[in-house]
Amino acid sequence: MQISKLEMCILLGIAIVVVAILAVVIVPRLAGSAPAAQSSIARVTQTPTPSAIATSTPAPTPTAQTEQQILDGIVTSTVSVYSVLVCDSLKQYAALSIPEIITKVLAEYPTTGLSDQSRQIMAQRVLTESTAKSCPEQSPRVAAGIVQG
Repeated sequence: MQISKLEMCILLGIAIVVVAILAVVIVPRLAGSAPAAQSSIARVTQTPTPSAIATSTPAPTPTAQTEQQILDGIVTSTVSVYSVLVCDSLKQYAALSIPEIITKVLAEYPTTGLSDQSRQIMAQRVLTESTAKSCPEQSPRVAAGIVQG
């Protein structure tokens, strides 16, 4: 079985998006608790208590990100890094409809921490914001395709 150039480019684009998503979702979760602990320690040591009895206050616990916060982070970082690539792919694959592009991307790369509805919203927002940033001439096509899909 031979893969066409179109399929190869789509897969490459999808791979790049997945790596970006993983970098945005996993890395902050791994390093997320360390800054909160350091800042609470700094606050405790900077404010000495004048009383003779030592009082301890529990350190604030880091809160888990909401699905909306995860979604916003993924969209922001993906658009920031890959908007030009998204625009190049839209120009190169003008024959594909926007719903087809979104379906292929979402089928290949599941997003950790997001529901199916949020994944669909993420894909639509990445396309919309990428075209607004890097290729405004593609914005009408993307907007029409999202309305269709």
